[in-house]
Amino acid sequence: MYCIILVKCYNITMKEKFVLIVAVAMLLCLIGSILAIALQNNQKLQVQNLGVWWWDNRIDDSYLDFAEDNGVTEIYYYVSTFNDKVANFISKANAKDIKVYWLTGKYEWIEDNSQLIQKMDDFLSFQSTHSNAFAGVHFDIEPHQHPQFEERRQELLTKFIDLTYNLKSTYNNVFIEYDIPCWLNDEIFYNGTTKPAYAHIIDNANRVTLMSYRDNAQAIYDFAKDELLYAQSINKPLNLGVETQDVNENIVTFFEEGKNYTYNQLNNLKTMIPKNYGLCIHHIISWKELKS
Repeated sequence: MYCIILVKCYNITMKEKFVLIVAVAMLLCLIGSILAIALQNNQKLQVQNLGVWWWDNRIDDSYLDFAEDNGVTEIYYYVSTFNDKVANFISKANAKDIKVYWLTGKYEWIEDNSQLIQKMDDFLSFQSTHSNAFAGVHFDIEPHQHPQFEERRQELLTKFIDLTYNLKSTYNNVFIEYDIPCWLNDEIFYNGTTKPAYAHIIDNANRVTLMSYRDNAQAIYDFAKDELLYAQSINKPLNLGVETQDVNENIVTFFEEGKNYTYNQLNNLKTMIPKNYGLCIHHIISWKELKS
């Protein structure tokens, strides 16, 4: 914006001219500040692939409108039962060009997957009887939630990898992805090969979402670097996830910084990762409620 101010300077002193110039300069600075704030408050995410965890299926459609307005392309939608209400939600999301993945997971399935198999049967039945179906399954199975994880770490990670292998072979027509933290570096021997645990999981998934929970672009990238490089090496898609909830450790969440800072950092992060890699936000309620 350019401002041209024409002033007739007849019959005014040099002092008055100086005061006028200072006043005009201050006015222009004020206008610039207002414009800068307006631009900052209108910060938008410039992300091609953007997912969001949707843990509460009781919330109203305003959250779906929020997702659309903020460029969401994928929703990870938690349900424990499949019915017409689920199909209706998928239909509404699809109408907004948003894919919906079934979000589910329990650490108990690592040692006993009988309940998981039953749920997969229900999932496949739903998929075959509804035109508005899920795009795939988004598993949140976190072995570190097991109460004996520290004492049985290698064993439980091996069992988790075995589960991912079995799910891949049993449901090879289903798109399956996993949430994993960015510290599964344990070297695990499986199927004749020793690799970091994250590498085995990436191998067995159609895609992995990293819980790369940090509060600035560089820290997120650094936290996820090993997994990023491995996924690139085998040409496997990958998402980077960020946190917006109020949690104990400030460095793992954008809760304190708010929306505008979050969007700025995620836009920066997108320039640092491969074009076919996406970003995800945890989760829809806390994201919507973030301060500006």
